[in-house]
Amino acid sequence: MNTHAVESGHAAESRQAAENRHLRLLYYGSFLGNFDRIVITPLLLPAAEGLHVSVGSVTAALTAYLLLFGVMQPVHGLISDVFGRVRVMRWALAGICVADLLSALAPNLGLLVLGRALAGASAAALLPVMVAYVGDRLPFERRQRTVATVLAAGAVGTAGATVVAGVFTHLWSWRAAILLVAVAAPVLALAFGRIPEASVPAPAGTRVADRLRMVFRVGWFRFLVVFALFEGAAMLGFFNFFNAALQVGGHSIVDAGIVTGSYGLAAVAGGIAVRTFGDRVPAATHFAVGGALLFLGYLVCVPAQSMATVLVGSVLSGLAFALVQSIVQTWGTQVAPSQVRGIATSLVASAVYTGAALSTYLVSGLADEHSFGPLFAIAAAVTLPVALVGPVARARFVTVLARQQASAV
Repeated sequence: MNTHAVESGHAAESRQAAENRHLRLLYYGSFLGNFDRIVITPLLLPAAEGLHVSVGSVTAALTAYLLLFGVMQPVHGLISDVFGRVRVMRWALAGICVADLLSALAPNLGLLVLGRALAGASAAALLPVMVAYVGDRLPFERRQRTVATVLAAGAVGTAGATVVAGVFTHLWSWRAAILLVAVAAPVLALAFGRIPEASVPAPAGTRVADRLRMVFRVGWFRFLVVFALFEGAAMLGFFNFFNAALQVGGHSIVDAGIVTGSYGLAAVAGGIAVRTFGDRVPAATHFAVGGALLFLGYLVCVPAQSMATVLVGSVLSGLAFALVQSIVQTWGTQVAPSQVRGIATSLVASAVYTGAALSTYLVSGLADEHSFGPLFAIAAAVTLPVALVGPVARARFVTVLARQQASAV
């Protein structure tokens, strides 16, 4: 009996160690995906100078990435429901490699925009499919903490991208940091081959339209998709201009990268807070605090975009990201049946990044005119209703879900 218990304990420890290794690979993937998404942000001015175009024109590369990143997520979610999460993520990493090679070697603005659009279309598979994978593998009580870690790893990638892009541009060229991602992506794709598949296959013969109907007939899901458009604009759109604002103000790309890189460190700290207090503090409270921090972060940058104000804005935005985004992504795993979890999480993520793309596009003219005060005033105005509505809606959803579970028992 004792020998059997010891063997069972060793087997459980071995399974847990293997699961931790697999999750670490997801964290690496989140890091690289966010590195690739953000790497163009500190390069807006250097790329504009190198290609002899305006900053507003190069912003099209950022907008194209975010737009394709948003639009393609439901496609990848549908594919992952049928063919498996891991397979889709590996192909996505291979696609990032090809797209970033095109971006890094682009001789003109058109090819740069095309390369970034293709990179966004490929990277679109990573976050929603990772979230769906976590939903498939882990019980609900562990999901938000794990998703928070995935997002924190991505935030470190955000910080790394701003710093590395600045240093590489200073030492070599604005193209070097993009080329780095092209080299790293296929290496990680090979490593992902060690992750076991964990998707829940869609029912045989279920058409795409039927699966979409399964998702959209849920009222809370319809609300979440619309809400995510505005949340994405506030959370992931406007902060991309912090770095450019500093460079326009006369600061070097390295200094701007170090200051805005504080976003990632703050997001890691926020992720630790979520994992530490997640079970004791309601998600609605996290949302309220995060929304307030984001609003203040933009507001402080309205009068002036100095090193101090942008540092404060970056830190508050990073904390807000950790507190809010894990809730939105986890929310997406709760509002739909497990058979369509991939498409549900990808539609939520699609709405988030579509909102981010629209916000960068709509204020690109202000960035081109170096009118960053009005730009961040708009950011604060968009953030305020998100900060007010989000906590109330989340608290209401938790109450309704508890009633449904109680009546089902």
